Amino acid sequence: MMWTATKGAYLLTVQPDDFFPNPRREDENFGTLICFHRRYDLGDKREFKDSDDLIHHLFIRSSGEKNISEKEYLYERMMARLEDESEGAYPSTAQIKAMNNYLMSEIQKGFVVLPVYLLDHSGLAMSTTDFNDRWDSGQVGIIFVSNDKIKEEYEVDFIEPVLRLQVEERLKEEVAEYDAYLRGECYCFELYEDGDLVHSCGGFTGAFDKAVKDMVEYLPDDCAEMVDDLAETDCMPSMVQTLRKHANIIVDQEARDHEHQTRQKPIER
Repeated sequence: MMWTATKGAYLLTVQPDDFFPNPRREDENFGTLICFHRRYDLGDKREFKDSDDLIHHLFIRSSGEKNISEKEYLYERMMARLEDESEGAYPSTAQIKAMNNYLMSEIQKGFVVLPVYLLDHSGLAMSTTDFNDRWDSGQVGIIFVSNDKIKEEYEVDFIEPVLRLQVEERLKEEVAEYDAYLRGECYCFELYEDGDLVHSCGGFTGAFDKAVKDMVEYLPDDCAEMVDDLAETDCMPSMVQTLRKHANIIVDQEARDHEHQTRQKPIER
């Protein structure tokens, strides 16, 4: 797929960026995205066996590194109590739900945590809100950041509610960027002048309209409006064909301009 626009001697091409790196493996991210899936290797590299191991890790650190031993003791007591209440059988759904709610309430005292959902239908998509598709979607993990890291990043001693909301938005943006990567919504552009490549840039993610708007600040001022004239081609032509077509347009325009100037030339007396 390719989109093109022309303006005088300039040719702008936009196409999918096949070399866009995995943002969870190549970039330094503010949050940690941990996912568990039978078929797909998603999110950040993880050292956790399963979701229970992850919850345990976050719970014992929810009151700070100095209190890990105390929280570990509390965690073990809760697990033992849950086994005693179930009397050798599997814990009931209500018991598990109550335990998970308590664990998450404690974890959220030391971390900002958002659920992460996966839609697996004709491709993959990810969001921090439920897709409401009972057959092809469900929670696949969480994205989180510790209070200590937030305080260090924003140079504060206390996390105000407004800052917490800002952090949540930042985590949502990271998931949205990863979602664009999974969907293949990554684009790059090349700008040619008289057939010569003068500028190129990649790594623009998200819906196509958003991606091309983000390209504007990387284009020369006199070429910025070209993004409004981008037209989709039915098939992917070779770059040689595209440049040749543009060159023919320029030649034809110059010929018409020359003919017009000749006709307008004043008669010498």
